[in-house]
Amino acid sequence: MDERFEQPEREPHGASGQPDTTSQSESGRDPERERLLRETQIEIDRMKAAAMEEIQSSTAAYVQMQVQQACAMAQARIFMEEQEKTARSKEQSRQFSRLGLVLFAFMGVAFAAQLVLIVITMLVGLVGGLDVDFDNQTVQIVISAISMYGVAFPVAALLMRLIPKQGRPGGETWSAIQLAACLVICIGIGFVGILLSQFVDVVFPSGGDGVQPEDMMTGAGMLLNIAMVVFAAPVVEELLYRKMLIDRIAAYGDGVSVVVSGLLFGLAHGNFSQFFYAFGLGALFAYVYIKTGHIGYTIGFHMFFNLIGGVFTVELNKGLMEVRDPAGMVARLEQLFGVDLGPVVPLVCSALLTVYLVMSVVCAVGGLVILISRRKEIVFRPGEKPMVWGRRFSAVVLNPGVILYLLLCAGLFRMSSLV
Repeated sequence: MDERFEQPEREPHGASGQPDTTSQSESGRDPERERLLRETQIEIDRMKAAAMEEIQSSTAAYVQMQVQQACAMAQARIFMEEQEKTARSKEQSRQFSRLGLVLFAFMGVAFAAQLVLIVITMLVGLVGGLDVDFDNQTVQIVISAISMYGVAFPVAALLMRLIPKQGRPGGETWSAIQLAACLVICIGIGFVGILLSQFVDVVFPSGGDGVQPEDMMTGAGMLLNIAMVVFAAPVVEELLYRKMLIDRIAAYGDGVSVVVSGLLFGLAHGNFSQFFYAFGLGALFAYVYIKTGHIGYTIGFHMFFNLIGGVFTVELNKGLMEVRDPAGMVARLEQLFGVDLGPVVPLVCSALLTVYLVMSVVCAVGGLVILISRRKEIVFRPGEKPMVWGRRFSAVVLNPGVILYLLLCAGLFRMSSLV
């Protein structure tokens, strides 16, 4: 075709006369605009990431700071608790040391008073021309009772007043049935304790043949035994080893009070023939006192036990061995009824001793049944100032006062095994 008839290519115009961009928008977006959008989005993402990183960093630092503060507070609390436990254990150890020193002084003053009384009696005998038989059981009991109950106990009571009380026993009200159950357990403990003492004597014979406590009571008169064994001893021992002692350790817990009172009381007897039942009875009486707060209950139990075990059985053994004691139970019954009981005394005493033995066995079994059936009712309170776990032994035993008391008791045990 001829070039003259060729028309130039025109740009398409819209209705408004402007260039038509429809074909351009349909063909795709503007690359420059897309690049700007991408860069903007990248910058926004970067700023978001930086902000999140800063937030996470700040949060981690805050959390770490809180954790460090919590750890520091926990360590400080543990340190303060440890310091408080150490201070409490030291104070408890000092308290037990004071009590041990008082009990040591009680026994030491009693021994010293005995020596002084013996010397005075000897001097009075020399001046007055009297021949005092110090091997006589009545003389021994009188000297021992005066020195212990008349001299040593008042000294110990005065010293106890210098030691501050810690806590107080509970004020539970016990029924007559509960008290009767304790009386049954009391007799059972005495029987089992005597069996344990005999077992120890068979397995570990002492080799000594000296005067035993029951031999001293056998050689003394019945009225003297009643006065000393039934009245004086229970009152003094319960006041000292129960009321005065427990009033000063009750805050450390019922269990500690029961065990410590029973153990110190048992050791004070100074021989294995009395230790086991004295420990058991001491623990029982301590439990009764720390629950009820009535020392009269334990004094009554103690008197009853000593009456049947220290007077009644002693008099029955005298009758069984046909020992004629003008001041004894048999002689007084003969005077009361105006008859001669001589021929039947051994038989009657044997029968009564058998009844007492059967009663002791029944009480031992019955006491065990009571303890098992009522075990849920036997509760030991922790106390206002409970002893630190793992430091009880060191606080109770490893102190000067208690160590001196234990050494003195060990010496008594050793002496009783040699004589």
